Amino acid sequence: MTTHAVLSAIDGLAHRAEVRAHNIANAETPGFRAGHVDFESTLADALRRGRPQDVQGAVVASPTVIDGRGNSVDLQTELIGELKDGLHRQAMTAAFNFKVGNMRVAMGGRR
Repeated sequence: MTTHAVLSAIDGLAHRAEVRAHNIANAETPGFRAGHVDFESTLADALRRGRPQDVQGAVVASPTVIDGRGNSVDLQTELIGELKDGLHRQAMTAAFNFKVGNMRVAMGGRR
């Protein structure tokens, strides 16, 4: 995985975290439609084209209505998703740090 790909994944996860926070903040707002960020498919396409820096995650409104007030936020789904995304962020950060460490060693420095 390239450095650009790792950074694009970290950016996508950060964007998703912002949208999740917005969803959670509006969990009691009548008529609010939860958003979802899908950057993985865009990142996969960008990697196939050799341009991982061109990734833009799109926010898509949830089509499902959860409650009688027209609100589609499912707090359990949002919180579990945030935990999973946090683990992915940690993994991507570790991958980035590993790559930077290898570059330092290659340039004659220390990890």
